[in-house]
Amino acid sequence: MEQTQAWIRQWIQQNRATIIRDLFSLVAIPSVSDPTSPIQPFGKACQDALDHMYALADDYGLSHRDFGRRVGKIPCSEVAGAPEIGIWCHLDVVPVPNPEDWVYPPFSGTEVEGRYLIGRGIQDNKMPAVACFHVFQCLKRMGYQFRKNWSLYLGTSEENGMMDVDWFVKNENCPDLNLVPDTGFPVCTAQRGCQILRYRVPLPLKGGVTLRFKCGSNISVTPEHVDAWFSDGRTIQTQGHGFHIIRADAENAVVHMLQALQKAVPESAETLKALVTLLTDETHMGIQYSDAPSGSVHARPTQMQWENGELTVDVYSILPVTADGDVLLQSARRQAQQAHVVCDRYSLRKPVYFRADHPLVQVLTDVYRQVTGDPSEPFIMTGGNYASLLPNALGFGPGMPGREFPVSIFPQGHGDYHQCDESEDWEHIVRFMEVYAMAVLRLDEREELA
Repeated sequence: MEQTQAWIRQWIQQNRATIIRDLFSLVAIPSVSDPTSPIQPFGKACQDALDHMYALADDYGLSHRDFGRRVGKIPCSEVAGAPEIGIWCHLDVVPVPNPEDWVYPPFSGTEVEGRYLIGRGIQDNKMPAVACFHVFQCLKRMGYQFRKNWSLYLGTSEENGMMDVDWFVKNENCPDLNLVPDTGFPVCTAQRGCQILRYRVPLPLKGGVTLRFKCGSNISVTPEHVDAWFSDGRTIQTQGHGFHIIRADAENAVVHMLQALQKAVPESAETLKALVTLLTDETHMGIQYSDAPSGSVHARPTQMQWENGELTVDVYSILPVTADGDVLLQSARRQAQQAHVVCDRYSLRKPVYFRADHPLVQVLTDVYRQVTGDPSEPFIMTGGNYASLLPNALGFGPGMPGREFPVSIFPQGHGDYHQCDESEDWEHIVRFMEVYAMAVLRLDEREELA
């Protein structure tokens, strides 16, 4: 194994310029997914990103297949009658609302100190796409004869609801095993789900007065403050703590706004008081549930709207990996009905759970530890990626200890994924490619993939 790993590392270093060139060329495409674009399904830039990867496949004599401009496939090995393993990356990126906040240009690709590669999407998730493509070129150059079909799948709307893979799963045949390099190492065995419940109560305003609110822009984060404007000139602002739902506490600006509205709209005070009591915590909402692998339900109100005499409050909830969203919804509806509140579901992403003691988890964990020396354990994540939609899927990298953001290069709050000056460390890319190359070799030799 050591000799093979050393050869792989040497090949990666020898092909450094090519790998970075291909990565920077992909980063130069501002592939923000836009389902409202006249160029369907997700806009021209996402199509350009797919075409870039297809051109790369052409350069190496590989075929490619397009699935409705939503997902692309590059077969990296083809063995008749053998099972297929898919590696799923996404080519779309989060927006850059304020390019002037970046120290380095977001869509050029900049190398600093011969180590730090900077540009939007360079970490999330274009590096894994380009790196995995070159892993297979490395193994072919080594002379390895594949026993299974390996394919690189490329999505175009992961950051905007995963409509790409949702469509694929419903319309196409999925690989027998799926790896998703869009999380951390060693292995993400499960993902907590999320459910957004929408609560509605009547809130009529006298004399034709209207009302509008401004909350935070991220529905999974409790807002630091909520602003309310009445058309008759009255204004209210309430304060809270801005935390992701998994860490949110009782200081909730939405709840405080509901309490303030009891004085501003006294004729609806009892209705609003009942709603406040209902939304106090998970027990009052009727959605309390916990399990040993992943803990308890976490739920807090994060958004509110008013329209045509009706007040709407959205509650974002994190679901444990064994939770049944439908069961929790029915319980929430019963609790709400007792308070004369209507409760419906706005959205649901079901939890996924892959046993931590599964043989495939052990194989991938062993490979990671042998390559890196890092003894980290498999883990459960709160966010969602393609593994939440694909069958027989595991999150596998690229995150690992050791990533740094020196203040001489990155201002505070810069450098990581979704941040300004998003970056990747060349040595981290090398180690990621080593892990994936060795994992491909180990999985390719296994008989069982489920």
